[in-house]
Amino acid sequence: MLCSSTVALIYAGSISPSIQLFSVLVIGFISFRWTRHLYFTVSQPEITIASLTEPSAPASSPEVSSSPSPSGPEQPDQDQEEVDYPLTRLPYNEDTIVGLVSEVYRIYIQLGFINNRANGEPELVWPPPNGHSINKARCEELNLSPKVISLMQRLPYPVTSHLDIPFIPGSKAMVYIDDDQILDGRDPDRWEFDTPRKDFLLPHEIALATRDDEGINLNLNTEENSPSDDEDGNTDYRSLYGHHAPTFLAEYVNRLRCLEIIPGGARNYRWFYNEDDGKAKILREQYGWPYDFREAEWKAAVKDVQGRMDELRNWPAS
Repeated sequence: MLCSSTVALIYAGSISPSIQLFSVLVIGFISFRWTRHLYFTVSQPEITIASLTEPSAPASSPEVSSSPSPSGPEQPDQDQEEVDYPLTRLPYNEDTIVGLVSEVYRIYIQLGFINNRANGEPELVWPPPNGHSINKARCEELNLSPKVISLMQRLPYPVTSHLDIPFIPGSKAMVYIDDDQILDGRDPDRWEFDTPRKDFLLPHEIALATRDDEGINLNLNTEENSPSDDEDGNTDYRSLYGHHAPTFLAEYVNRLRCLEIIPGGARNYRWFYNEDDGKAKILREQYGWPYDFREAEWKAAVKDVQGRMDELRNWPAS
């Protein structure tokens, strides 16, 4: 019995601490789980698979007003079409047009395209301080606007329309110091032997150049500050796209300065090269165009070449 009791007591004594330890662990684990459950219940929103894959039910969310918040900027409607803001061009400025046209002719003179005759006779006439003396009676008869008449008086011109000096490639400059050109300029698209239509251009429009076989008619609208380039002889040329006149002329001046277009020849043999022809390389590297340009040497070379061409033309056939 003693042995049995002793064994029983020892067994009982050895189990009690284990039970106590197990109880402590169980209580601790339950306390830890309860704390985590309480923390997530209070501090975290409940996340379920449905909340990740499906929108919340309307009943469970408060009603939100569709009006924009007064504290923030109004967001543009993505479905609304974009607003096309019209481009307002600068108004017509006579000084700008005169300056750009004059710059074209200055470059022509620098490159020996005009005013480089062997006899020294000028091919271009610049306007005097008070403007050219043009036939104002003819202008009034044609009902030309004061802006058109004023521009005619201030532009530089070839000394005569018979020189056929181009203003741009393929287009001959109008010469309004010739009385006949005032009438001819009213109908730049006419055939050479047709009678000009006096009302083809509007009173506030002026032809700066008329096309040759492959050129364009360059008509300037002094009210809208835009030239229309009528390439196909369209009688309804006002339906064509109108360029911004200062931009159109300035781009041509820039192409001349950059030698994208190179005027060549003289007198009755005037033509234009492009920069791939080899003349641009010679002008830049041998004659210093444009900043260290040896203008006199270049003009002498052009004149010499032109003289040789004349000799070849007059050389008797063998």
